[in-house]
Amino acid sequence: MPFLETLRTAMVATAANKLRAALTILGILVGVAAVIGMVSVGEGASASISNTLAGLGTNLVLVSPGGVSTGLVRGAGGGATTLTLDDVTALQAAGAVPDAAAIEPELTGRAQVIVGGSNTNTSVTGTTPEYATVRNWTVADGAFFTASDVSSATPVAVIGATTATDLFNGAEPVGQYINLNFTSGRNAPVRTVRLQVIGVLAAKGSAGGFFNQDDQVVVPVTTAAQRVFGRNNVNTIAISASSQDTMANAQLEATQVLLGTHHIGDPAQADFTVQTQQDLLSAATSSASTFTVLLAAIGSISLLVGGIGIMNIMLVSVTERTREIGLRKAVGARRKDILGQFLVEAVFLTTLGGIAGALVGILVSVAIANLTTVQATVTPMSLVLAVGVSAAVGLVFGLYPARRAARLQPIVALRTE
Repeated sequence: MPFLETLRTAMVATAANKLRAALTILGILVGVAAVIGMVSVGEGASASISNTLAGLGTNLVLVSPGGVSTGLVRGAGGGATTLTLDDVTALQAAGAVPDAAAIEPELTGRAQVIVGGSNTNTSVTGTTPEYATVRNWTVADGAFFTASDVSSATPVAVIGATTATDLFNGAEPVGQYINLNFTSGRNAPVRTVRLQVIGVLAAKGSAGGFFNQDDQVVVPVTTAAQRVFGRNNVNTIAISASSQDTMANAQLEATQVLLGTHHIGDPAQADFTVQTQQDLLSAATSSASTFTVLLAAIGSISLLVGGIGIMNIMLVSVTERTREIGLRKAVGARRKDILGQFLVEAVFLTTLGGIAGALVGILVSVAIANLTTVQATVTPMSLVLAVGVSAAVGLVFGLYPARRAARLQPIVALRTE
């Protein structure tokens, strides 16, 4: 029997049993929509991570306290306070890291910032003027602090766009004063520092999740160490390589300098970690891909249930149409014609379910993106795969009912009541 005639027969059979067809399509629809929705969340997470790391800076090499990391998990090679301002001085020495364009320390913490009746809890970063270069940040209003401010621990601050909005609500921040309160523990005394705002950073936008890079206060590193946090260790040393091609060289050079200042002979025993932007992106992308596969596997359970539903409904259909099958065989239909008819019927139903599920999956992804902070990205490939997999489900789970129908003997089938 020609394929088009087989397809027409399948469509007629589907139209004759609308409720059964609707329930079959619904099972596949739910499965496909679940897969697309979950995969879109995984893809969105991967894209968000990539955008976040790309926005951290240009040709970035990051030095962190602690031992060598595997993936994104830090080993127990050292404590969390193994980097100090002396390490920064050693790295910034002439010729120490020849492939570095700029190097800056980051001493970070959180504090409450108060202006009049407004207050906010935000991130505080102590650094040097090179911060703007390394992190690829511009000042939208006012100016960044200078090397002189660092050497004299001047009580000045540059604030993020979100922080400026939270504290000043549209008023001009530059020239105003903020009070910064910090405590190192529940019973520790509160440090209060009065800082003058000298600049506002240009907005970069939220990086997704709970991290907003525009919500921060940036102060001279000496001000942070002496007046705010009361400690000399830094959380990160950021290095901007002279070019993308020299990132690996800058990584190696920084490692050698720090091994010397820390008096460590075996790099495997290093109490610090030096990673390039590509290292971080590769590790994060790998984790996001694993997360996406896991979500897709969970969603696929719905497809499996839908496939079992297809098989059950097709078996019922074969039982109800036994006399029809016998009649068709009696007038010359071959076994492969009956097999093809029921297979095409199953694939037709699941493909319709797949297309409907893809549309619902897109709506679900849009809803997730608009109603939550989670980024959801639907790729054309995921849609094609979802529809293709739904057709394959119909082929696989429709095969047994189709073979059962094809093997019926005409005489036995015609005698069936």
